[in-house]
Amino acid sequence: MTRARGPAATRGKGRRQWADDQGTASALSLVLGTGLIVLPVLVLVLSVPAWEQRAVDAQDAARAAARALATASTWDQGVSSADQSVAEVETGDGLAPSDVAVDYAGTLSPGASVTATVTVAIPVGDLPGLGFIGTLHYSATSTEHVDSYRSYGSGG
Repeated sequence: MTRARGPAATRGKGRRQWADDQGTASALSLVLGTGLIVLPVLVLVLSVPAWEQRAVDAQDAARAAARALATASTWDQGVSSADQSVAEVETGDGLAPSDVAVDYAGTLSPGASVTATVTVAIPVGDLPGLGFIGTLHYSATSTEHVDSYRSYGSGG
C-alpha cells in the first residue's frame, strides 16, 4: 500500500486542509515598503546633485574672493572686491545671500598670503509639499599668494 504525499494527503475526513503555498503581497506591505524604503531613497538620490552644486559654488566663491583680495591695492579695496566676487557667484548660481558667509584672513604685504573662507548652507532634503528639511554647512577655503614684487605706486 502506498501512501499519498503532498496536498493529496490532506484530503480526507478529519484531516486539516493545508493552505496553498502561493504568496500574495498585502496592500499594507506595499504601502509600507513604498513609504519607508522607496521614498527616502528617492529623496536622497534627488538631493545629491544639489549638495554637489552647493559645494562647487562655495569653492568657486572662495577662489574668486581670494584672488580679488590678493590683487587689491589695499585691504579695504580687496574686501570690497572679494565681496563683489562672492555676490556674482551668488547671483549666477541662484544662492540666497543669507545662505553664504565669508571670512578673510591674511595681509597684503609683498610675499604674504591671503585666505578666503566661504561657508554655504546646504539643504539636507527637499520633500514635495513640505519644502527643505534640515541644513548642512559646507566650508571652502582658498589661499592666494600676494605677489612678492608688487608695488603700490602709480609709476610703471
